[in-house]
Amino acid sequence: MGWFVRQNKSDPAPDPLEDGLGGVTLLAVLEEAVCQLDAVEALLERCAIAGDPGHAAGVRSADRRLGAAEARQGLRLRVTFTQLARWLDGMVCEPEQERLRAATSRLLRFYLLMISSALDAAFTPTSRQHIAVRGGRGGTAGRLIELRDLARAAVE
Repeated sequence: MGWFVRQNKSDPAPDPLEDGLGGVTLLAVLEEAVCQLDAVEALLERCAIAGDPGHAAGVRSADRRLGAAEARQGLRLRVTFTQLARWLDGMVCEPEQERLRAATSRLLRFYLLMISSALDAAFTPTSRQHIAVRGGRGGTAGRLIELRDLARAAVE
C-alpha cells in the first residue's frame, strides 16, 4: 500500500488534501507511461530487426545484434513499467476513476509483457518473432494516451 491509501475509510472527517489525490496520482502514472512510449517502440523495433528471419539461425551481422545498451534500456523499461503497475495496484480510487485505473493497469502489464517477450526473443538465437507495438495514436499506445487524457480531464 502506498502513502496515498486511506487507512480508515470510516473516518468521518477525511483530510481535504486527500480528496482528488487518487486522480492526480493516476494522472502522474499515465504521464510517465506515455513519456516512455517512444523508448518502448524503439526497443521493440530494434528487437524485431535483431530477430530478422532473413539471417541464418544464430548468425547475425554486427549491426543487427543487440548489445549491452539495448539490454540496459530493456531492463530500465521493465523496471519502470513494473513500478508503475505496482503503484496502481495499491491505489484506491474514487468509483468513477476505478475503470480508468483498471484499464491503465492492464495496459502497463501488457507493455511489460511485450518488452520482456521481445528481449527474450531477440537474445535467443533461434527466435523468429516480430513483436511490436505500433506507436503514435493507434493501438495500445493510443489507448494509453486516451486514458491519460481522461485522467487529466478528471483532475482539472
